[in-house]
Amino acid sequence: MIKPDYSTDPATVDITFVMQSNPRYLPIVRAMVGQLASVTGFPESDSRALVLAMDEALANVIRHAYHGNTSGRIELECHAVQGGLQFRIRDTGEPPDPARIRARPLDCDRAGGLGTHIIHQVMDSVSYCTSAEGNCFTASKQLRRNS
Repeated sequence: MIKPDYSTDPATVDITFVMQSNPRYLPIVRAMVGQLASVTGFPESDSRALVLAMDEALANVIRHAYHGNTSGRIELECHAVQGGLQFRIRDTGEPPDPARIRARPLDCDRAGGLGTHIIHQVMDSVSYCTSAEGNCFTASKQLRRNS
């Protein structure tokens, strides 16, 4: 669902994507995030980085909150304004343990565990919270204008 809100900013777009916690839907989300970043004005390299960061965040929800169960609900909200993008992922899976949200050391040679590094490197701000309604991951990226 794309709902432009022209009352406050003519370049504002809000998209809500609701999906099951099934990895087969990730290519659809990647395409949407990439296109949204592009039309918002992000250069191609930043658009690709945003796609990777959001793919990692959603994969983490599927893997860690739902433990691979493909019937969980994930809601992705995307807010695009002239200043950049904000993403919010909501789920009702197992709450994250903040003490365990740590990427593996970069010098470790085992596979996996770099998603948190990628997300924090790409995004300008990242936060997690839990409530009675479920888990919420929020991340934003500001558009850098060349002077």
